[in-house]
Amino acid sequence: MSDKTAPRCQLRLEWIHGYRGHQCRNNLYYTAGKEVVYFVAGVGVVYNTREHTQKFFLGHNDDIIRYHMSSFCRRFQSMLNHGLFSS
Repeated sequence: MSDKTAPRCQLRLEWIHGYRGHQCRNNLYYTAGKEVVYFVAGVGVVYNTREHTQKFFLGHNDDIIRYHMSSFCRRFQSMLNHGLFSS
């Protein structure tokens, strides 16, 4: 096998299993639309309880250990409006 180039493939996150509650505080919130917002490792997760779907924010390069919901809500809405979450 002499070809040492990387294969042409991509991974796509389908579902986050689990929840990080250890060493974290105030890290699970409900939106007005009844979605659950939380984080696992470096991924922000928005779980839609009615449709049983998740959206992911993958813009961090390290673990998320906290966020302040009032400032997060403004950024969250902006991220949704600009399509920065993947589903």
